[in-house]
This record gives sequence, C-alpha cells and structure tokens, in this order.
Amino acid sequence: MRLNYKITTALPTALMMTLLLLSSSACGGADDSTDGPRLVASPEGLAQHSAEFEKKIYRVNESVHVAVGYALANAIMIEGDDGVIIVDTTESLETGHEVRQAFRRLVDKPVAAIIYTHNHSDHVLGARAFVDDPDNPPAVYAHSSTEAHINRIINVVRPAIVHRSMQMFGNYLPEGQQVNCGIGPRLHTGHGGGTAALIRPTHTFDDELDVEIAGVRIRLVHAPGETPDQLFVWLPDSRTLLPGDNFYRAFPNLYTIRGTGYRDVMDWVRSLDAMRRYQPEYLVPSHTRPLEGGAHIEEQLRDYRDAIQYVHDQSIRGINKGLTPGELVDFVSLPVHLAENPWLQEYYGTVEWSVRSVFDGYLGWFDGNTATLSPVAPDRRARLMAELASGERTLEQAARDALEGGDAAWAAELSDQLVRLEPGNEGFRTLKARALEALAAGQVSPNGRYFYLTQAGFLRGEIVPDEGPGLNLTDEMFYGFPLADIMSSMAVRLDADKAADVDRVVGFVFPDTEEKFMLHVRRGVVEVQPYFFAEPEVTVTVASTTWKDILVRRRNPVAAFASGDVKVEGGALDLVGFLALFDRT
Repeated sequence: MRLNYKITTALPTALMMTLLLLSSSACGGADDSTDGPRLVASPEGLAQHSAEFEKKIYRVNESVHVAVGYALANAIMIEGDDGVIIVDTTESLETGHEVRQAFRRLVDKPVAAIIYTHNHSDHVLGARAFVDDPDNPPAVYAHSSTEAHINRIINVVRPAIVHRSMQMFGNYLPEGQQVNCGIGPRLHTGHGGGTAALIRPTHTFDDELDVEIAGVRIRLVHAPGETPDQLFVWLPDSRTLLPGDNFYRAFPNLYTIRGTGYRDVMDWVRSLDAMRRYQPEYLVPSHTRPLEGGAHIEEQLRDYRDAIQYVHDQSIRGINKGLTPGELVDFVSLPVHLAENPWLQEYYGTVEWSVRSVFDGYLGWFDGNTATLSPVAPDRRARLMAELASGERTLEQAARDALEGGDAAWAAELSDQLVRLEPGNEGFRTLKARALEALAAGQVSPNGRYFYLTQAGFLRGEIVPDEGPGLNLTDEMFYGFPLADIMSSMAVRLDADKAADVDRVVGFVFPDTEEKFMLHVRRGVVEVQPYFFAEPEVTVTVASTTWKDILVRRRNPVAAFASGDVKVEGGALDLVGFLALFDRT
C-alpha cells in the first residue's frame, strides 16, 4: 500500500505512528507512481511545534511587544517616550514592512534605534523596512564584530552558505513539504524569498554598553554562543531580557548543517549563566514565544545551559577514552530530565550533530584512526565497493534490500556509491531519493528533514538549485559592501588551473573612494594588497560602483570600457582575460 499525504497539524499518536511506518516502508516514504511531489510525513512533535509560530504580536509587558510567526526570526519592539527601539528586523524588506505596520497599529511612534543581536540574515536583512524617515535614519547598534561577520558571509562563502541554507530551511521544496523550520515558520529570503535590505551598524561596542534611547535605559552585553558576535539586551526598568539566539524553544544549534565555524559551546554556557545573574522576570527570545515569571525563566535557562554543558563534558569524556565521532554519537545522550524538557526537543539542533562538532572543535577532522588519514577517494571507493559486490547490480540489490528492510541509512550509503558510478542512471538516482525520503520521514529536526527531501528532489530532477548570487540585494546593500572586502574575496575565486602558468600584476584605482588595490596573479595564487607594490602591467581606473557591477556581471567589461566608464592602461582585452581567471561571483 502506498500513500501520499501532508501532515502539518497534530494528529493522534497512534495514527501518526501508523503513517510514519508506512512512510518508511518498501516504498521509501514515497509513491513513485504519482506525477506530483512526494509528500512525506513529519513526526508528530514537529507538526505540533507549528503552534509555537502562530502569527501574532505578543504584549510582553507595558513597554515590550514581540512579533512571532511573521518570519523565521522575531522582531521585538521596545516603546520609549518619543520613539520605539526595534531589536532584530526579520530577514527581508517585505517581512520587515509587514511587522512594522503591525507594530505601528499598536504604537505610532517613530523608530529611534535598531539593535542587531547578531549577524545572521534573519535578524538583519529586513532593517530598511524600519526606517521611517530616509533623511533621518535610526542609529543601529551591534557588536563590534558583527559587520565583519556579515561581510565574510556575503563576500567569501556566500555561494555555499546560501545553497546549503536553502536546503536546510526547505526553500527549494514544493508547496506542502514544509512543516516549520524549528525556530520559525519559514525563511523569507534567498530562493523564493524577499529582498535583502541591510543597514550597516552605526554604533558598536566590545563588551558592554549602557545607553538611554527614547527615555529607555538599555544595557547591551556581548554574549558569544550561537555566533561569536551574539549579544543580549537587558531592560532594567522592566526586568526584561532579550537573549537573541542563545535561547529558543528547541535544542540549540551547537552546530548548523548549513555550515559554520566551531561554536564554542562553553562560551554559550557562560553566556547563559551571565543572563541568569540578571534574574529576569520576562524573557523574549528572537525565535519562539516569550516567557514570563522569574522562577520559570531560571528553570529553563538552567536546563538549557545544563544540556549544552552535558553534551560538551560527555563528548570530551568520550574523546579522552579514544572514541571517534561515530562512536561518540552512541556514547552521548541527554539524561531523561533534559531529554524530556519541552524546551530541549531536537526541532533545530541535535545531540548527534553537536557531539560531532565538539570533537571537531577540539581535535579537528582527523578521528585518530589512521585508516581514515588518507582515505580512498570517493569515486574509487564506489568502484571498489561495486567490485567487492561483484558488480553494480548486486550493489543495487543490496541497497533495495536495505530499504525494504527499513535500514534507510544503509540504503542511502549504498545507493550513493551507485550514483557516483553512474550519475545519469535514473534508477540509481530514484533509489537514493527513496532512501533519503525514508530518512526524512523519521527526522524530527526540520534542518535534516529538508536537506534529505531537497536532495531527493535534486536526484529526481524535480528541483533545480539556483545559480548566481542567491540573494536579492537592494542597491544600497550591494553598493555598500566595503571595497577592500570585495577585492580580497577575489583570492578565493581564482581558478588555479587557469592561472597555473600566469604571472601578471594588475592595479586598480577607484577615484570615488580614493582607494587603490594591486592584484598579483602568481601561478595559481593571487596576492591582494591595498597599495601599489610594483609597476602594474595593466592599470584599471573605475568607479567602485561600476567595478562591483562588472564583478557580478551586471555590466560587460568591454562595454564599460567602450563607454568610457572604465579606463584601462594596457588594453581592455587584457582586462577581460584577467577577469576570466576568476569564478563568477
């Protein structure tokens, strides 16, 4: 029996378990006979978790309101005497405008200031929507490192992070395959989303900052955790604390599968302890609903920090026993009182991913087993596995048997080898897709669930990933990126094969910003310096805005040269050849 179904609301446990068993059966959680998208059941708890994101403005107390369910992240409004302060701005201009209108219906005062709790896109990219008077924009407060983190994501690893984020948040999936995103209903930027409209910070600090805005006393405290630049907001007059992303109603993302540097989990614990010392009566996270009551807040913050420390300590204990990451996953599990806490369900991060991250953070990628020190290359491994199985057909049958037997993880591993051997084989691709859909059916974290379903869609040819920048930036945001960061990012876009025999020095002069840069492509490496250290073979004089347009292919360099917007000493064709050495940005 094969079923297609969509589950987005709570169902009785017995019915849900029946559907889950069917979704993990021989059909791999999908009906291959239908022309429509395969709809895979979600675990009951994740479906129930959607209630956390009811679209609503919550009145926390006399001065604080929070918009939940409008976007992936909340936006928080603090009312002052003659203005309001907005903490976090959602992820797009469009969602920001919706929240701003909803807030204005409650409090019709201008936005006096914006506070970013950290650099993540779902907190900063809707900022322009909260500017009431373009000629008098609000002050923007953030940690001193926030802008650098934003620039790094956009200029260095944007293609990978955006593509992986779209998989993790389910943006590529067809209507009906999303349940929720664990910390919010959905992400409204990137593929199928809105416009990115960042305003850069104007007021920054390192450790703590006490400030009064519109008559409201505010303390900003650096509190590294989910990000190194994380801060929390303390409102002493109402005993209200805004923890940013260091606390929400889900097990924390101690590691995010979209990709991140190591998140120091003990820094996160210390930041939670710092919050506890303020003994707040109201706690307003930047994801999920607010809490009230000092004793209740203390209990949840305490259990949250205990869960993080437990994963850290027991992972280190296992590491010191010589366990590998794969072995640590079985070694570390939360004690019952934490595992059953409603605020620690694995609707975002998971213990398994966290354990692996702790290992990597302390010891790096090598697991200590020398058999993995220089492993067989993936394509050769696939060939050797097929030979060991006496051919692809035997390997295929083993994968089918694993899927029929309910071992979707092993079926996915085996079918992955088949797809490597014959990437265009539709049968192999469908087999792996079915295994991934079966894994998705049992995955409580939407992060993992949507990754599985999206890659199944890639394999079936039903989903085509975006090409190009992946974000729809306002001109203000696009042209506002520092030229030094953009020029430096060219180093990671050099095609080393094309540049293997190239030794060329090109200078750039930007009259509008009074900056100069020299790029020396030297046999597979490009040195970028903000000054001329040699006589360039080609010198390019161009406005910074025009150069940015050329880099993202808004403008053709030859056409810009012909129009006089680009002046080249050494020849325009030499410039075109130079640009051809770099990947598209």
